[in-house]
Amino acid sequence: MSHVASKGLQRSMFGYFRQILTYKCDWYGKKLILADRQYPSTQRCSKCGHSKSGDDKITLQGNETHRTKHNEYVCYSCGAVLERDENAVANLLALI
Repeated sequence: MSHVASKGLQRSMFGYFRQILTYKCDWYGKKLILADRQYPSTQRCSKCGHSKSGDDKITLQGNETHRTKHNEYVCYSCGAVLERDENAVANLLALI
């Protein structure tokens, strides 16, 4: 399978997962809340709300300008040092 076909398969599987999740939420009377695709959950500080942009953003390789790892979030506004995934979860929970 080529990388183009596998990428399409991966996208369709996420669509299928969302369809099943929607069905299960309806079945159990729960509300499914979806964040916008462009919501910067990993780039926004969950403490002060500062959003990183440009060269300050964290990539999968981290941030070479500020010498941070990809799994840590350092806010350049308030100085908070957080685990990147925990910061993203806190931002998504605040979205509710």
